[in-house]
Amino acid sequence: MKEPSSTAGELLQTLADHVAQSAKETLGVGPELAEAHGNEVAMLMATVWGGQNLYMPKGIHLQASKLHQQIFDECTGRNQRELARKYNLSLAFVYKVVKRMRLAIIARDQGDLFASHNEDDEE
Repeated sequence: MKEPSSTAGELLQTLADHVAQSAKETLGVGPELAEAHGNEVAMLMATVWGGQNLYMPKGIHLQASKLHQQIFDECTGRNQRELARKYNLSLAFVYKVVKRMRLAIIARDQGDLFASHNEDDEE
């Protein structure tokens, strides 16, 4: 990792380093390609967000989404109590997560029966 020259430079360099490390670990690319990818992502972020005051959230919603997906994936329909203990959640919350995930899948996979259809759509 390179030494940053300023706070802004430190942010971009840290981003580049993390992206490079992630590329090596998850994609299995070599160090040179990973570093180039990290630098490219950092420069893209600088181009898109450069000069703006930016608040970086902690990603709680993303973490919650991952947890909800894990709970849903592990749920067999009979192990909600075990999942509640495993993830230190209430049993009611586990049921709520499973229900929400199931409804989201149904909404994604099932068309809207009452959606308006234009004549152009039928051609």
